[in-house]
Amino acid sequence: MNIPPLARRALTFPIVPLAILALGVSVATAANSIEGVWSFNGGAVGIQALSDGTFQGTVVTPTRFSECIHPAGEVMWTDMQPQTDGSFWGLHQWYHGAGATCELESVLGHTAWRVLETSAGARVLKVCFNTPDANAPQPTIAPDGKQANVTYGCSESSPLAPLPKVSEEEGSGPGGIGNGGSGGGSGGSGGGSGGGSGSGLITFSDTVLLPNATACVSQTSLKIKLHDPKYDPLKEVLVKINGKQVADIKGVKRLKKGITLTKLPSGTYKISILATTVLRQRLSGSQTYKSCTAGSGLIGLKGGKKHHHHG
Repeated sequence: MNIPPLARRALTFPIVPLAILALGVSVATAANSIEGVWSFNGGAVGIQALSDGTFQGTVVTPTRFSECIHPAGEVMWTDMQPQTDGSFWGLHQWYHGAGATCELESVLGHTAWRVLETSAGARVLKVCFNTPDANAPQPTIAPDGKQANVTYGCSESSPLAPLPKVSEEEGSGPGGIGNGGSGGGSGGSGGGSGGGSGSGLITFSDTVLLPNATACVSQTSLKIKLHDPKYDPLKEVLVKINGKQVADIKGVKRLKKGITLTKLPSGTYKISILATTVLRQRLSGSQTYKSCTAGSGLIGLKGGKKHHHHG
């Protein structure tokens, strides 16, 4: 069947039935109630406030549409501006193509968001989309949940968790987003398998697992294991040895493999790490090691160049 290009793009986004809204809804009162991690088409999106008063939605768990995937780390919703009636207006990132040919659509689609409350007291996020057309109208969602000027369709999301936060003792808040907090935590052979504690706080020791420093380290290599915090995976890790940058690894997929340093220096040396998450939070820490053997000092990175690896 010959499908027009715009219609074909629209097919990459399934509509979720709004059955829960039929139970009866009312507008959520707090303007920032939209902040948090929301389910979305089998994945999750973290919505956070920016310093300019707008909001943005970043994919924290990949969402698969019928044809294309929005990967973790993609800022899918932008310029989300709060309206006087409690809704939000902004833009959605579309794709065209399918499978290996999926490509970002250069024209964004006008979108509306509103947090609603069911008669049972549950919160839902209703999102209404217009196809990517600069001349398309702005969709709207009334306080009672009724939509207007919608050229594509609407979906609903459930709240999954509050936005993850970095422990103030071990890292710093989002760059330019302003949760505050500063400082650097010391690393080590910290435990944890999810990159965060049960309280929802993200810690350096749970996210970056450095080898134990109680014994000397062989000259062969040193493995830095990385565990993505829940709902806020790592997007960049910067490594320094004795103050000199030796690795700058970028990309959510690439960082899942961890980092292996080779040709370590002689004597005592300090490894410092700065990790940044997709929600722009930072964690920093360090560990001091003593080598077992003499080394060349020509520090290497297993599997490629020292700087700017992209996943």
